[in-house]
Amino acid sequence: MEQSFTQNQLLEFIYGERPLKDYADLDDAFCADPALRYEFRMLYDSYAELPVYKLNPRNKSIQDILSYSKT
Repeated sequence: MEQSFTQNQLLEFIYGERPLKDYADLDDAFCADPALRYEFRMLYDSYAELPVYKLNPRNKSIQDILSYSKT
């Protein structure tokens, strides 16, 4: 069975949003289509270069939320 993957589906694989059973299909597709493997690698490399941000709220904001939740 010939199955092609869209860029959106490849991104879903990268972000871990696809069911595990789909990974076997992707692996088979990589073996059959080197261009697909290359495209996935380019997308993954771009994803890996994205900066990682850790957002931390101010302590006052946390205290305000906790105070509000007590009422």
